[in-house]
Amino acid sequence: MDARRLGLAALAVVLLAAAGAALGYAAGLETPEPLVVDAVPVAAADPAYPRDPVLRVLPDPDDPPLRPGLPTERVVVGASPFSVALPVPRGWVRSDATAGETRFYPEAPTDDTVGGYFVRVRLVGNQYLSVPAQLDARLEALSTASGIEDLTLESRSFDALVVSYVADGYRRVAMEQFVAPPGEEVASAYVAVIGRERDRDGLADLLDRLTSGLRFE
Repeated sequence: MDARRLGLAALAVVLLAAAGAALGYAAGLETPEPLVVDAVPVAAADPAYPRDPVLRVLPDPDDPPLRPGLPTERVVVGASPFSVALPVPRGWVRSDATAGETRFYPEAPTDDTVGGYFVRVRLVGNQYLSVPAQLDARLEALSTASGIEDLTLESRSFDALVVSYVADGYRRVAMEQFVAPPGEEVASAYVAVIGRERDRDGLADLLDRLTSGLRFE
């Protein structure tokens, strides 16, 4: 009698264990799959990063274009023995307002003449740089100048360059040349003509006459 009861008890334990295992298996089958989400970048409706400002260029002054072949007069820049004489358009107004630089304008410069054409002369012999080295330094200065935008190097030769850029809101064309005394390599003078797109022919003619007629005093 005791043996029979023990057998029934053991059978009950086995049946309960089997039932538990079955329930566990069923519960495992009903466990939901983990949710997987692919992270995809979404553009912001109003991007916070800065955008390049639009370059605004003012209309050129409507003065007539610079004419080639203007009559000239010889003018001395600097003090002997560090001076040059060169043919400047007759009647142009001289300005020594900037240290180390002399400019010549067709009329006295005012706010109304900004954006027109003019001549710039500098004596650079104390820098002891060859003509090519001066050109390299000049291009570097132009490319890093805070007041110059949209710089384009149009051409470069052994001693001269032509660039265009925006300064003071105006599109400018600059033709610049370094000059060394005869038989020397170190540049002693810098001559530039700056104007508008419509002044190109007159600028090229004037720079050629300025530099070909330049004499070291």
